[in-house]
Formats: sequence, C-alpha cells, structure tokens
Amino acid sequence: MKPTESTLKEFFEGDKQFFIPVYQRAYSWEEPQWKTFLEDLKGATKGENHYFFGNVLLEKDGNNRLDIIDGQQRLTTIIIFVRSLVNVLDSKGYDKEQLDYIKQDYLENRKKSKLNALEYDRDYFYDVIIANSDNKHKPQTPSQERILEAKKFFTKALKSKELAQLEEIFQAMQKAQIIKLEFSNKKDSVLMFELQNNRGKDLTNMEKLKSYLAYQIYTYSDKDSAESKLNEMVNIFKEIYRIVNDIKQLDEDSILRYFNISKFGFTYRENDDEKNYKKELKVIKDNKDNEAILAWIDEYVKGLKNAFFDFKTFTESKSEYKEYLLHLDVADTYPFVIKAYRLFRNDEENLERVFKALEIIALRHKLVKTGATLATRLDKVLKAFDSVENLESGIKYVCDNEWYWTDEKVKEALSPDQYTLEKIAPYIFMRYENALRNKNARTKGYTFGLKDIEKPQIEHIAPQTENDEKVASGYCEYDEDFYDDCYLNCIGNLMLIAQGHNISIGNNPFTDKLQSYEKSPMAQHREIKEFANGEIWDKDSINNRHEKLVEFILETWSL
Repeated sequence: MKPTESTLKEFFEGDKQFFIPVYQRAYSWEEPQWKTFLEDLKGATKGENHYFFGNVLLEKDGNNRLDIIDGQQRLTTIIIFVRSLVNVLDSKGYDKEQLDYIKQDYLENRKKSKLNALEYDRDYFYDVIIANSDNKHKPQTPSQERILEAKKFFTKALKSKELAQLEEIFQAMQKAQIIKLEFSNKKDSVLMFELQNNRGKDLTNMEKLKSYLAYQIYTYSDKDSAESKLNEMVNIFKEIYRIVNDIKQLDEDSILRYFNISKFGFTYRENDDEKNYKKELKVIKDNKDNEAILAWIDEYVKGLKNAFFDFKTFTESKSEYKEYLLHLDVADTYPFVIKAYRLFRNDEENLERVFKALEIIALRHKLVKTGATLATRLDKVLKAFDSVENLESGIKYVCDNEWYWTDEKVKEALSPDQYTLEKIAPYIFMRYENALRNKNARTKGYTFGLKDIEKPQIEHIAPQTENDEKVASGYCEYDEDFYDDCYLNCIGNLMLIAQGHNISIGNNPFTDKLQSYEKSPMAQHREIKEFANGEIWDKDSINNRHEKLVEFILETWSL
C-alpha cells in the first residue's frame, strides 16, 4: 500500500472505472463547497504551483475497477464540473474532437462510465451527468437533487467566462496533484472508511450507521454471503432515502433518532457507544454468535425502513389529531408515533387514540413552558407502551402527578404576569373556535384551521395600552388590581383575530369593537356579547370568560 502521486489527468485517463461502494455516503456537497472548488481552480490559474487535489483512498476490485473509499465527494464534483464545462465549451463552438477526448478521459470510455455513483443514484447520475439528459428522470432523493443543482451551478458560473479562461481553468484541473492509496482487501477498505468516519468527517448519523453496519456484515459474514447480505441492506437504505425525500417535516437523522428512542428509550444517545445501537450489538458480539449478529442487523435495518415508511404514512394521514401533533411539533412525542405504528399499523382507531393522548401532553408542555425535561418523565411511559390503555394511563399519571404539567400549572400559565401566550394562544383559540362551531347546527362538522384566517393574531379585548377615553371607552379602570391579578394578559381577555380586523379596531372604544365582533364569521367573536356587562368590558367580563376558557382547556387536554 504505497502512496502514489499523479496529475488528475493521469488519475482518470485510460479504461479505469471508479465505483462508489454501497457503504459510502450519497452525494452531499452543496453550493458553499461548489464555490470553494471553483475558486480553488481559478486560483490555480494565477500561480506557478499546481493545485493539490488531496488524498484518495481506493480499493482495487478486478482488472480496472476501483472502489472509492475516501474522496468520492471531490471526485464526483470533478465529473459534474467536467460535464458542465463540456456543455459550455460546446455552446461556444469549441473543437468537437477535443471535446470527445475530454469526455473519453473523464466521462465515458468505450461506453463505460468513468464514475459510477452510489447504487440508488447510479442510473440518475449516468443519465444527467454522463449522458447529459436532464429530463429523463426527476430527482427522487436529496442527493439526486444536489447532483442536478451542482450541474446547474457550474454551468451558470462557466457560461460567463471567455473561451481562454475556460481553457486555463481546465488545464489547472488536469494538472492538479492527487495522491492515491490502494487497498486490495475489501474488509480493510471498509475498516478504513469506518476509521475515516471516526476522524471527524462531516457525515450524517444515517451515513455513519450505514457504514458501521456494512463493516459488521463484512466482518461476521462468510465470504460467499457477504456481498448478497450487503446488497440486501443497501436496497433497504435505497428505499429509505427515497422515502426521506417525501417527508418535509423531519430530516433523516431526526427520524433515525426517534426510531432508536422508540426501541431503546429516552436514555438513547446517538454519539455515546454505551448508550446507542452499538451497545445492543456488543451484547450479541460477546456471545460470539455470528448468525445472531447478522440477524440483529437484518431486523434492525428492516425496522428502520418501516419507521421511515410509517412516519411518511403519519404525515399523509387524514387524522385530525395528527395535524394537531405536527402543529405543536413536540419532539418527544415522535418516538411514541413510531412505536404506535409498530403496534397498530393498520388500526386507525387505536392510532387516533394514541395521537389524541400525545397531543394532551404536547399542549401542556408547550403551554406551561417549564424548563423540566419532558423526555425524562416520559421514559417509563414509552417503555411500558404496549397498548393504548397503558399509554393513556401513563400520560394521565404524568399530567396528574408530575408537578410541571398538572392542572394547577396549566391554570397558572393561563394568567401570566407578562404576555407569554402569543405562540400557543392561536392554537388554543383555533381549537376553541371548532368547539363553538360544533355546538351550532349550521357550522357543525366544519373543521376550522389557522389557515382559514388571514394572518392570524391575538387580540387583547381590553387593549394593552389604555384608551385615552375613560368611562366612555367601555373598559374597566386599569387600576392596581387590574395588573396585579393579571387581567390584561390572561386568556379571558384574549381572542384569535385576523390581522386586518385587529388593525381596523385598534384601541377603539369597546362599543365599536363589539359591533365589529357581532358581524364577524368567528364564533368566539360573536360570543363576546354574552360576557360583556352591557356595553362595558370589565373585570367580571374577563373573569367569566376566563373561567369558561380554563374549563374548556382542562376538559379538552385531560385524560
């Protein structure tokens, strides 16, 4: 394994084929890296020294096949850059024969692609980069989107250059120095990739997991079955990455984390080998049972794929409480969602009960805004979760007995000294609006959402700044008790309103506000008349409405 130095042209020329192996990461470079790459090449045209491309680790597998262990992001970017350069040179009337030589060295030699991307991106990379056919496929994975965007980026950047400048940049690239190190043993090459990961490479946790499991498969499989087992795992990851592209709410690492928490509990720590999936595998390794190790990996990876598929199903479901959970977006509820699908994948009724129970603790957590860690209190609930009844009783226990999320804490949060309800109040009033509409035969069954109101805001009925008019303004006196007893910012003095409506009424006298409320399509606006003391909005009005809202909240978000 002696390092050899060459130019980039020498590295690529001939009938060599480079492959990105299954345990590698997908293409991950984005605009900041593309800019740096291009600036480095431009810089190399101005100095006497050649651009140093860096080190590349390869595994020789067959006559002219070389697997890329380290350096694939840079090598992939070079091929994309060359395709863009060829296209721009061609558009500027560059010599066709010279272009054919460039394509033969860097893109395709004797109908064989110089660089073969990761298996699940391979066809796309060939069509878009090697064959230069952008419209044959739509990107299906994040890495495919990056491949296409990189091509667009370089094409746009190069189009503005003169022909002489393009030739200078290309020559600087061809003369760039590269050091390669070749391995001949697959197990050693996968181990080297794993070591590279542990030296601070900027990989996602999903990519680290994939390479780690690939190494375990090579280590504990016999020679005849290693490739087939690895390909089976790669096909599963291929499906996962396609699913990820359809999930907009969470990234791949978040879903991976929630899956692992759903299996191992909230004590799971991704970067602590004593508290992550490696610990589970170590227990099996200690028994020196290779088949058990491979069976664990197989079950784990299939379970992971199901978690991604299930979360996609969750986000696309018509469930009312799914929408509420996604709106509240309390991270500690998502492991329960993933586990719920494992338990009740085809049982919509039980799933809805699960989502409803989770929404209760999510709302209380968002409302109370305690500094306490919810995950710590939910760990036992998650581990005991094997039926809907167990989940409901576990969450009820937390709400009834854990000091931070009790009814008393909820009541305190609804009468804050300062205005602290701005983020959660729209959600509460959206739910309250639905409750009011469901009591009316004309509006029953119509689900109201925040999207149905233009630029939703929270209105202080008794305004935050006291109106200059006193008795005529229609509000009680803003005396010491008014502030000490939190009348201004309590939920009884608040309501949901469209921005335009809010601006139009401003700090007007209460009689003017009341007239606008009575004409509103919002049930909670029209209801204000029931709490007003004639044409006055006073402390009793606020108290009475506050009590009704507190009763609604405790009834809605309790088990």
